[in-house]
Amino acid sequence: MRIAFVTGSTGFLGLNLIGELKTGDWEIYALHLPGEDLRCLNKLNVIPVAGNILDPGSLVRAIPEKADAVFHVAGDTSMWERHRDRQYAINVIGTRNVVNASIAKHAGRFIHTSSISAYGYHPGTVVSEHTASNALSCKMNYNITKYLAEQEVRKGMDAGLSAVIMNPCNIIGPYDRSNWSQIIKSVLHDALPGIPPGKATFAHVKDIARAHIAAVDKGRPGENYILGGICADFKEVINEIQRLLGKPAGGNTVSRGILRLAMYSSMLRSLIGRGEPSITPAKYKRLVGALLCDDRKAGRELGFATRPLDRMLADSYEWLKQENLLES
Repeated sequence: MRIAFVTGSTGFLGLNLIGELKTGDWEIYALHLPGEDLRCLNKLNVIPVAGNILDPGSLVRAIPEKADAVFHVAGDTSMWERHRDRQYAINVIGTRNVVNASIAKHAGRFIHTSSISAYGYHPGTVVSEHTASNALSCKMNYNITKYLAEQEVRKGMDAGLSAVIMNPCNIIGPYDRSNWSQIIKSVLHDALPGIPPGKATFAHVKDIARAHIAAVDKGRPGENYILGGICADFKEVINEIQRLLGKPAGGNTVSRGILRLAMYSSMLRSLIGRGEPSITPAKYKRLVGALLCDDRKAGRELGFATRPLDRMLADSYEWLKQENLLES
């Protein structure tokens, strides 16, 4: 039996990755924060280990000696500038710590979950593994930290770590509590104020997880793999959700100008103490841009392909219904 160590094990991708690993011959050590809610994780029959990617000592204690694969999935995906320092610590320093601990414990393969955002911001341009990153100049902290995290992995490679970097785009599916699941709930309750004008690329979370596992044996050390999927504009996605929920497909696409005004209003409310803005400048860029990518390399080398958009959304919806989360 092979041994896997997974960070971010209680999160959206982490839980799905563990579920896919369970279909193979893997013994799974799942890192979680002390005191974290483990109800979903405990259903998956793993070995839970408490620790923190910001505590190097806890990682050295948690990672099994000569683990066949370390999957570093943990990360901070916030799009709010106020979380800048926390995000840098988790995404950059945390990655450095996991890399160093993996080297110290002689891990066989290191699979790093990065993001298409590590390439920066290229609206309307098809991004491939050959695209030069402009992350450091795009003024989006998430993009900056994901780029810098990749540099930490490459430093580990220079020290002998056998690593592969995965760059997923938008992910949809079960265990999602905060991404597209929120849009599903907004449509369900007729609370969606409008449809953004942008477009993006979407993949089923289970197919993203399977690509991570395939990278253990098929991924080339030192390589990036963009995990794209199906390109659709946001109106197509919203209309598909409406059909799924038995609602009339339609809705108006909001102009860039109106969305920009909504962003300013949201930021102003935040400044006077009403919590995190619903539309930050970073979110605005995503909502009006076109996130396009070329995932043929992952298809050729890892067998990556994704399920149709309606299946992604249906699986996400069914999980929300099963967990009684549609009213929350």
